[in-house]
Amino acid sequence: MKKMFIGALIASSLFACNNEEKKEDASTVTKDTSATQKSTAKVELLGDELNAGDQASWDAFSKGDIDGFTANFDENVRMNFSGGDSLVGKKAIVDYYKGRWKLIDAIKFSNPIILPVKSNEMPGNIPTGKWMLSWHQVDVKYKNGKNITFWTHNANHYNEAGKVDYLTQYIDFHPIKEATKDMMK
Repeated sequence: MKKMFIGALIASSLFACNNEEKKEDASTVTKDTSATQKSTAKVELLGDELNAGDQASWDAFSKGDIDGFTANFDENVRMNFSGGDSLVGKKAIVDYYKGRWKLIDAIKFSNPIILPVKSNEMPGNIPTGKWMLSWHQVDVKYKNGKNITFWTHNANHYNEAGKVDYLTQYIDFHPIKEATKDMMK
């Protein structure tokens, strides 16, 4: 029995030491590289051209110049607020902010953070292309004497003509509503 066991052990060792190369049949192995590889996006550096327009817009707003604030807006611009409300069309945005300015004594934007980006792929119906992301500290003094300070985040999309055609403003409206509730009709 020992001799048979040793013989089986030697035979299995010889088969295990086989150095023959195994060749795979090329017709059975296929790789779908289109699904696993993504094309590299063209890199485009965005300079200060968006920053200058964005800053001019906020400077105009701080002076109560709503027409100057919207000067670089497309006529069919869409503005979304973080609460779900929206305004469609440049005229609607101008009318809204001219109404808001009736409550404001002074407003100041400070500590800007500006990030121009180019999006090559976006989910859903959000447009690709050039975006300006900005954050500002806002100090507002209302005509009723109340003062508030808060941060706002804005995401502006620029169309091929260089006009803002889509923007979203992320802002907490609760402090604003509280500060102006005695002024609202």
